[in-house]
Amino acid sequence: MQINLKYFGLVADHTKKKDEVIFFEGNSITLLEVQTRLHQTYPELTTTTYSFAVNQMLIQGEASVNNLDEIALLPPFAGG
Repeated sequence: MQINLKYFGLVADHTKKKDEVIFFEGNSITLLEVQTRLHQTYPELTTTTYSFAVNQMLIQGEASVNNLDEIALLPPFAGG
């Protein structure tokens, strides 16, 4: 299974990448499994605040991730 990741702001600074592709066994995984892999690969993310967007929709809590999904890691942002 292939997941397409996009990094923004401080998250991109920690990964030193704007995007990457990672692979998992199986046809469906959870967002928590993606986050666990990222924290193992980029330990700095464990102390960084960010949100997830899956296929351009902000996700809160646990969600399933499917083959070829796009996951963006977004730093906190303010608007007004």
